[in-house]
Amino acid sequence: MKLINDNFDDYFESGAPKKENVPHEETEEEREERELIENTIERRSNKKRIFLALGSLLIILLIIFIIRDQFFHVYRESDVKGRIVDIALQGTVFKTYEGKMLSYDVVDPGNVLKSEFNFSVTDDSIVQKLGELKQTPLAVQVHYKEYKHSVPWRGSSKFIVSAIDTVTISTYVDNIKDIPLPQKPQEPEN
Repeated sequence: MKLINDNFDDYFESGAPKKENVPHEETEEEREERELIENTIERRSNKKRIFLALGSLLIILLIIFIIRDQFFHVYRESDVKGRIVDIALQGTVFKTYEGKMLSYDVVDPGNVLKSEFNFSVTDDSIVQKLGELKQTPLAVQVHYKEYKHSVPWRGSSKFIVSAIDTVTISTYVDNIKDIPLPQKPQEPEN
C-alpha cells in the first residue's frame, strides 16, 4: 500500500518490475578499445615482473658476494713462532678445537715482544700434533689463514691453523739473542 503516489517504481514491494538480462552486444570499436586496454596492461605487468625478477637476482647475488667476502675469503696467510700453551675442544653447539700460543716477535734489535696468539684448528691431525707438542720444550712455527670474521662451525677465532713446523727453543732463542743490541752513544768525557 502506497501512501504517496510519486510515480516512481517501488522496488521494496513485491510488485517491483523485473528487468530482463539482455546481453550487451559489443560493437567493433568497443571490442578494439577493450583489447587495446587489456594488451597495454598485460605488457606493463610483464615489464614489472621482468624488472622485479632482475632486481631480486641482483640483490641475491650482492648478498652472496658480501657473505663470501666477509666469512669465507682468505684475507691473509702468514706464520708465527712460539710455544703452545693450550689446545682444547670448546663450543656449545659447534665443537671446535681452540688453542693458545705464546709468540715471540722481534720488534726492533734487542727488543722481543711476547704476545698471546689465539687460533682455531679444523684438521684433526694438526690437533694431535699440537697436543703432543704442548708437552715438549719445542717451539712451533704455525702457518695460519686469517679470515675477516669467524663462523661458528670453523671456530671462534678468525685465525685457522693450516700447518705446523717444530723449531727447538734453544735455536729459536739463540737467534733472537744474536740480534745486535743498539749501541748507546757515548757521552764525551770532560
